[in-house]
Amino acid sequence: MISRIASFHNYQSVSNDLMRQQVKLQDNQDQLATGKRVLTAGDDPVSSIYIQNFRQQDKQLDQYIDSITLARNRQTRAEIAVDDAEKLVDSAKRKTMEMINGSLSDDDRTAHRQDLKGLFDNFMNLVNAKDESGNFLFSGTQSSKQPFYRDSALNVRYAGDSYHRTAQVAPAVEVQTSDPGDQVFMEIKNPFGDYQPEYDLNSGSLLLLAQAKNTNNADNSDYAVSFSVDSGGQTTYELTQNGSVVSAGVYDPQNGVQWGTLSLSFEGEMLDGDKIVLERQDTFNVFDAFKKGIELSHESIFNASATAELHQVTEQFSAAFKHLNKARSEVGTRLTTLDRQEGMHKDFKLVLNRSLGTMEDLDYSTAVIDMNENMLALQASQQAFAKTKDLSLFNYI
Repeated sequence: MISRIASFHNYQSVSNDLMRQQVKLQDNQDQLATGKRVLTAGDDPVSSIYIQNFRQQDKQLDQYIDSITLARNRQTRAEIAVDDAEKLVDSAKRKTMEMINGSLSDDDRTAHRQDLKGLFDNFMNLVNAKDESGNFLFSGTQSSKQPFYRDSALNVRYAGDSYHRTAQVAPAVEVQTSDPGDQVFMEIKNPFGDYQPEYDLNSGSLLLLAQAKNTNNADNSDYAVSFSVDSGGQTTYELTQNGSVVSAGVYDPQNGVQWGTLSLSFEGEMLDGDKIVLERQDTFNVFDAFKKGIELSHESIFNASATAELHQVTEQFSAAFKHLNKARSEVGTRLTTLDRQEGMHKDFKLVLNRSLGTMEDLDYSTAVIDMNENMLALQASQQAFAKTKDLSLFNYI
């Protein structure tokens, strides 16, 4: 029996081989043009999975780096604002100290008052500062709302909230990117302890409150200390709680005034009839210090009570300076964290790109050899195809 071989079968077989060689050559040319070994998942399924994972991680790192850049810009602007606020507070402290000088004339005090008002105006501009996107720096999470408002009586109120915003700069790392203005400028630790003094002194008195501590946090009573000097020159005190006398005796400068959980210490020289009223206050805000300093500048240099309160304002400005310095240090710590995290991301990107290169990048020498081999194979297929398509029985009849 003679088997019959169709010429169409030969034609189709050689044609398919020709197409396969053309596809291989085209793949070689695409690889050389792009410099990539893996162009589709079919080129290397295992490497393709790793390449996809590497690219996803690389994009995520880019997102974290963009987030770090935005956070750094905002924190840098906040650091500059707090630093400028420090300088203004320090200048205000110096102006207040100069007003304590008894040799100043009324015109001198007026000049100092104008300077203090100018410092207060500049300070208000700083606390309402914005970042490069037009968001307020010290409004908490309400960045579109102006945080501080001042009325004609120089009273300042806060319109923001007490929360802060954060930015995720790594899978498990969040960095604070804002500070609520009430915590930065209005919740400053009282330099005198737990009470703010109100002075009622005789002319020539140099009495000042040094410290007023009360370990009983639930005690919100108002206290007052009055001093008397007898004919023998001995100084006595009388301590009242909410208007009622609770302690009295000879004043001992070494121990101050001690009663229950209350501990008071004083400095300077007191006169007969001097009195200090103590109101419970753990914190104060720097705006009140500006306001009080401006108000006291209208008082006579011979007013001992006003002079003592100027000392109080000076201590408040000093405490505000330390508080702002601490706030600026915290911002600096966040900036350091951002820089360190950005460096880690960039290092990891280098590792990823190196690993991605080993999986994806083309070995040009190998690719050129493969292309030459495929070109030879293609040429052979083309010659075979040319001969096959001309095959016919009529050639042998």
